[in-house]
Amino acid sequence: MIPLLFSPTTTDFTTNGIGRLSDAISCKVHEARNGEFELEMQYPMTGKHFDSIVHSAIIAAKPSARRSLQAFRIYKISKPLNGRVTINAQHISYQLSFIPVSPFSAASLANALTGFKTNAAEACPFTLSADFTSQSSYAVPLPVSIRSYLGGTRGSILDVYGGEWEWNNYNCILHSARGEDNGYVIQYGKNLIDLKQEQSIANTYTGLYPYWESEETMVTLTEKVVHASTAANFPFQRTIVQDFSDVWDNAPSEATLRSYANSYMTRNNIGIPAVNLSLDFVNLADSEEYRDLLTTGNIDLCDIVTVRFSKLGVDVQSKVIDITWNVLKDRYDQIQIGDKRSSLADTIEDQLETINTLATADDVARTVDRATGVLNAGRRGHVVINRNAEGWANEILFLDNENLASAVNVLRINMNGIGFSSSGYQGPYYQAWTLDGTLSLGGVNNSYGDLQILDPSGKIICRVNKDGYTIYDTNGTTVIGSWSHSGISLNKGVINFNWGNNQIGVYADGTKFQAGDWIVSQVNGRSVIQSSDETTGMSARPSDSNGMYLWAGWESSNDYVFQVGQGDAYVMYNGEEYEIGKSLANLNSVVDVSGGVNTGSDIGDEEDAAVVGGLIYEDGWVISPGV
Repeated sequence: MIPLLFSPTTTDFTTNGIGRLSDAISCKVHEARNGEFELEMQYPMTGKHFDSIVHSAIIAAKPSARRSLQAFRIYKISKPLNGRVTINAQHISYQLSFIPVSPFSAASLANALTGFKTNAAEACPFTLSADFTSQSSYAVPLPVSIRSYLGGTRGSILDVYGGEWEWNNYNCILHSARGEDNGYVIQYGKNLIDLKQEQSIANTYTGLYPYWESEETMVTLTEKVVHASTAANFPFQRTIVQDFSDVWDNAPSEATLRSYANSYMTRNNIGIPAVNLSLDFVNLADSEEYRDLLTTGNIDLCDIVTVRFSKLGVDVQSKVIDITWNVLKDRYDQIQIGDKRSSLADTIEDQLETINTLATADDVARTVDRATGVLNAGRRGHVVINRNAEGWANEILFLDNENLASAVNVLRINMNGIGFSSSGYQGPYYQAWTLDGTLSLGGVNNSYGDLQILDPSGKIICRVNKDGYTIYDTNGTTVIGSWSHSGISLNKGVINFNWGNNQIGVYADGTKFQAGDWIVSQVNGRSVIQSSDETTGMSARPSDSNGMYLWAGWESSNDYVFQVGQGDAYVMYNGEEYEIGKSLANLNSVVDVSGGVNTGSDIGDEEDAAVVGGLIYEDGWVISPGV
């Protein structure tokens, strides 16, 4: 078949367009299941229509024996070499990579496919359909390109609903199972070189050594290994070790472990060779058995074939996952048969599974603190590599569900930071550490947000949560102080205030509070504020209706300046106590308020006053400070 050339704006490929590219040296179309769909052509500079071969022009060609003409848009033209250029073109469906879609949600597969077109931010000439139904909900959480969310990234249509895409020009059809089963059987080891057989078998396991372990116990099988039913057909045994410790919280019985190991072998096809055949029809062109595959329409991408391993007694059904069609010769150059994954994220999951299989108790430390317990509980989560509209990996997601749209608990890591959501991929992300230096904890979906600083022994030094900021003693349990919505509390310890070279400290030990030289405490059942030497102070007197006791210069009951208590006030002079407001007859000296000094015989005269303890008394009453 001769490929056709069309202008970049063509949408109808039923004509000859600009013309036939009959001078093409080679033209091949390569398509992979749910993956690459491209054309490569070599064309001479002297060929007809060479000047019209430009970027974004369209080449129409058959991609396989059964398919009709498909449009491929040119995206690369190499520099001339020996008078020819190499032209690379992508299927027209790649245009969906440049049509953004706004976030939306849908209640079914049909609504989801319709939603891509109705929510497209640019004109979308494509139709999206499926040959099966599903009532599972779907959501596009962020603006993305349509093609990236049809397949190739987690949370895509393929991830949620499964299936296999057929790209038919501007029609995109999701099949539950694309392809046919026409009864083709490939006899492994016949017409195929032994090397390929050995390469396939080399990745096949024949037995399993299962175990369960904790810090105190390990459970294994008496026979140690369970073998596949086909194990005896292999020249030697290939046994793998598998840790099932995450399956049960408590130690299983040996019978339970054996039963689980056998079911595990069945689910994972242990003992059955992994099919990965590459049929090169350049080498098989003269084979009668394969000659009909070259040109007939009886085999195509996603078709089912049976691969028979006669020596092992195994028949395996597998899909055609990759084809290369020679457009000019109307035949296949290569067909690949196997179980190829459909996305890079799946490949990463395979790697993680291998790591888990090979891990031992020494690889994963088991601790008793809560944080470790939470992390261990997440071992069954799903790791997802998310991609941008251009297909580049741009973030890592840890989900509690394999479907991004259905995930509730999400750990998200990208170039902006780390975020935790318990409300799905859309968030909100109340727990987050962003690159601008902001650390957020708590929020409406996690009101118990808690930041703890621990010492090397694991004891709490301080913590910040919804109750405030708390500091602990060296034992990790006794609270030294806190700062909360109700104020600042100091239970023990010291706070120092500095002004230049001067320092005033604030101290608390649980029984008293001291600021500088003044102490507040409970003494004999009453609240007391006093100097550190106790010579000056005041206190409440709960047993006294007057409720106050005040003193200054107190050394003993026979030595003080004054005291107030029990409703009375006293001064001490020369070792004798005088009740303020009572008789001053025994005072040794008096002063005349007009300046004269008199003896005791003049005491009581209104022009005279007594000086006691720095106070001036007249007629038994304090009238002013003394001089």
